[in-house]
Amino acid sequence: MASIRLLFLFFAGGILVQSIGAQNSQEVIIKEPGICQLADLFKQSDKVVLAKIVAGDTEAYDGAIYKAEVVKSFKGSVIGDTIYFGHYVGERLGWEYVLFLRNVPQSIVPKKVSVAGYGTVHYSEVFNEGYSSMMTSYECVFDGNEIAQKCDQGVRVCTDYLKIPTSTPAFPPTTEDTPFGCRWVRKSAFISLLDAFANRGK
Repeated sequence: MASIRLLFLFFAGGILVQSIGAQNSQEVIIKEPGICQLADLFKQSDKVVLAKIVAGDTEAYDGAIYKAEVVKSFKGSVIGDTIYFGHYVGERLGWEYVLFLRNVPQSIVPKKVSVAGYGTVHYSEVFNEGYSSMMTSYECVFDGNEIAQKCDQGVRVCTDYLKIPTSTPAFPPTTEDTPFGCRWVRKSAFISLLDAFANRGK
């Protein structure tokens, strides 16, 4: 068996991991997401939607492809549309996500006829290293003196990388370290921001 060694090269924005063997080599690039304003992410996206994931496929295609139903559209789609997106794993079936997506010009084709998946479909991609997909959930992390005030529907926004207006509170506050720099924003407040961006474009 050929021996394999790993070569770690550090560069601005990420780490290049290179495995070198006697017959082949493989490179995996781990990147840091870019830091941008929410308004800029909105402009960079072809679709901005609140969507419910109804199915996911990690077998038929090169990468995870999800099927979702649009619950609310802010840009590039309409309510009730079926959309396909990928390629990051870990999205939860049956959950709603706020998605900022870029359309991919080429359709995606199943790897094998025997495992057809959704067939050949047009899809959009989650970008900025996966940070343009934001899970929604009922959380009890918000401000207020009573439980009813602290608990609300929220959107998980990684505010270390995606900058929201300072007038929109995030929980816990930015003075506290959080896993992956992600915090919760009240869903109603976040939806209002996206509605405002959508109205500007009309």
